[in-house]
Amino acid sequence: MGKILVLGTFHMSEHEELYAENRQREIEQLVNELASYKPTKIAVEMVVEGHENLNRKYNDYKQGKYHLEMNEIFQIGFRLGVKLNHEQIYPIDWMGKSEMGYGEVEQWAKENQPELFKKIYEGLSIPELTEDKSLLSYYRELNNPSFHNKLHKLYVNLARIGDFNNYIGIKWLTWWYERNLIMFSNLSRLIESDKERILFIVGVSHSTIVNNFLKESDLCDVVEPLPYLK
Repeated sequence: MGKILVLGTFHMSEHEELYAENRQREIEQLVNELASYKPTKIAVEMVVEGHENLNRKYNDYKQGKYHLEMNEIFQIGFRLGVKLNHEQIYPIDWMGKSEMGYGEVEQWAKENQPELFKKIYEGLSIPELTEDKSLLSYYRELNNPSFHNKLHKLYVNLARIGDFNNYIGIKWLTWWYERNLIMFSNLSRLIESDKERILFIVGVSHSTIVNNFLKESDLCDVVEPLPYLK
């Protein structure tokens, strides 16, 4: 069976301070650690339709014509791809329309089921990237199984928001599950041999659900990221 490592990430586009020299060195350090996994393909959280544009940028970067935008797809994916001489990067996401947005579900719960809302979110602490915290340390926190379990439990319990025949939480969750199932489906298409070692760089909230689909499918070996975040 092939192997897949799902690297839970934060969205670097919200952190322009990562252009600082010390942070850029830390990104290189992270890339070096991930290189020890020796991925044969790098998959990223971008819609499939973006494949041509993404790889145009990737080819420009390989030729020294493209300055990396502050996004984990470029800062990690592109650097690692070039380091390992990969021909392309693989976008595998899908972003169809949902019946109700996550924020709308959250707001409805705050107004109509405040006790349930409080219960669903209690005990969840989201790690933050602070000035005194290295990028590798932050990625270790983001990929800690205990944090993953708490985050996944939150999403599952959103199904409880609403009432009989008024399934508010599920109006968003059906889209969430569909999106993650499509990512799993697209990952499966990248496994072309038993020697495949795929790295999937994706927002940490997707880590558990995608890993669950991979494990339940018995399609591949799921590789834990922590040993590659030393």
